[in-house]
Amino acid sequence: MTRGTSLRLGLSHLTRKPPQTSARRLIHSSPSCAFAVTLSNVLDPPSTHAQSTRDVHRTPLRNPQEKVQEGLFEQLELELSGSKPACDRVWGTYMDLLQTVGARHIPLEVHKRVLRACTPSTEELRVSTALRLRSTTAPLTSTQWGGRLETVINGIEAAGQKPTLEDYHVLLAHFAAVGDHTGAVQLYKGLMEKGFEPEPKTYGLILQATAHRLTLPCTPAQQPKYVRQATAVCRDVLTEMWGRGITVSSVNLDLAMRILKESADGEAFAQFMRVGYGIDLDYPDRSPVEVLERQAVIPEAAEAVVEKSVSEPQPFSTAALNTTIDTLGRLGNVSKLVQTFEVLTKPLPLEANQHFSHTFDEEDDDFGIANPASTPVYQAPHAKPNTTTYNLLIKHIARAGHGALARHYLQEAMVLDRVTDTANRAKMRLLPEPVPAPHFAVNKGTILPVFGLANRDKDITLMRWVSWVTRHTLRRKEHDLAFYTSIARGLESRKVARAVYVSDSPVASTSHEPLPPPTVAASQAVPTVDEAEAIFAVDLDAPFTPSPPPVKFLDLSLHLRLLQRDINQLNPLHQDIEEIVARTVQRVKERLGRRVWGAKNVYLLHSGQREVLPRPAWSELVHYKNMKPDDEPPRNRRRRTRTQAHPTTSFSTSASVDRA
Repeated sequence: MTRGTSLRLGLSHLTRKPPQTSARRLIHSSPSCAFAVTLSNVLDPPSTHAQSTRDVHRTPLRNPQEKVQEGLFEQLELELSGSKPACDRVWGTYMDLLQTVGARHIPLEVHKRVLRACTPSTEELRVSTALRLRSTTAPLTSTQWGGRLETVINGIEAAGQKPTLEDYHVLLAHFAAVGDHTGAVQLYKGLMEKGFEPEPKTYGLILQATAHRLTLPCTPAQQPKYVRQATAVCRDVLTEMWGRGITVSSVNLDLAMRILKESADGEAFAQFMRVGYGIDLDYPDRSPVEVLERQAVIPEAAEAVVEKSVSEPQPFSTAALNTTIDTLGRLGNVSKLVQTFEVLTKPLPLEANQHFSHTFDEEDDDFGIANPASTPVYQAPHAKPNTTTYNLLIKHIARAGHGALARHYLQEAMVLDRVTDTANRAKMRLLPEPVPAPHFAVNKGTILPVFGLANRDKDITLMRWVSWVTRHTLRRKEHDLAFYTSIARGLESRKVARAVYVSDSPVASTSHEPLPPPTVAASQAVPTVDEAEAIFAVDLDAPFTPSPPPVKFLDLSLHLRLLQRDINQLNPLHQDIEEIVARTVQRVKERLGRRVWGAKNVYLLHSGQREVLPRPAWSELVHYKNMKPDDEPPRNRRRRTRTQAHPTTSFSTSASVDRA
């Protein structure tokens, strides 16, 4: 049979070569599809020959569109299953799925998971927003991430579902991370129109967004506007909570206090402290019940609504103490600042109430002296200070120009630093068991304000004392770094020995290297504590009366990095202080030397009076070398700083001749 004949008869498939089949197909025991016979079901009704023919040729393959949809669902599930999903990839897959199957055919749980994974974390958003505002002066607007969240919410509503309040909290957390208090308020109004019942966390996120806006960079002209807006939002939130009968939690109270401290309203802040924490700044060691009965509430104050919202005073924390110190320092009342710090950080013991004198009480003549046994014992609110507390206290005292107080609290900080480190060293014997972490250490921020005050006043005595403090602190921190480095290496060697003992096998020395000392790069990687971090460090899901804060345990690697960071900051500070002290002393000698050369009197400290000194006596007193009576007093040459290039000798000589 020829090729043409076979094609005409439709038998070309019999003349073709058999297809290449795999080895698995060759050894399969089932017959080929060419010999398959279609068996009809006896329960089915009789069908026509055409219907049976369609059943024979029907393919079991699914629709290609269904394959694409299933692949997108699997890809989205794979993206969401990671510990840290990539927000851009999650969003791209979700958009492809929306365009392919539509929002109605996507399960509600998938929408909710995408809502929480389609944007970066709040920490990343906070940092990127601050960097963007530092580089541009454009006003804060909604970002692309906010548009993604709104798209997912609209997708849930398009699917016939209703987003929960927790879903909208994701949007509020985004507004808080970028500091968009206007968007948070607008979203809250939309929730009220939809009939949602807000929770304390809802108001906490609005306050968090408002407080974060005040910490973001802005122009000086815009700062008053943002303060007014933030104060108005805080007042409205507190009023709304009072109207709905929602008690203000300690977290929301702390956020509100951070906002109100920017308004610089002393009376309103005092009322807020009296009602919110039970502390009267005028009488911080007296019972708040007596104060509330004696003083009237200020009705026109924006914070008067706090009294209605707070059922009882909230616990006073270290964060609240720092905010109180910062607010009083901004108001400029140093007397009240020092009084509040001393009372709130060093409360009287409970036994001190029985020693209070009732001799001058006017009510004793009518009612007699109260029985101390029946008098309720009052423990004033107090908190433990940390490094930030002392830094804020010394900064505001130095700005007010009180050198004696600044020196006193710097010396107190040095003593507390040594006491804290001594107690921490004594606990090193408990390692590797958990050891509580220290909360205080003297750093650059503690010393710099005092030196700035001494430099402005040209107080040589205080400048020299601060120089000694810096040198002493630097030397002690170097010793601490060496001590804790040896402790860390000892722990590492013990871990290696324990691993060898447990595994009973030799361990290569390269697998467990000793802990190297921290470097400059490692110390610079330690983040600094700022107000934005403190705002986002709170737990908005905490109960109204929170439990005591958890104990933070010592992390040796972090402690070493902090020590190295302090050393890297104190080294250049000490060099600058030494240079400034030397330059200031030289200028004082020059100024007084011109008076001596002009036959004018100068004040001598050792004699306590003004005297006219001869030139040789003055040269010997101030240690001028090889000075003749007819020579002019030496003039101070411009000091070359470490960052300036060294000038040539001819230029330096000509400059000194011109000044002479």
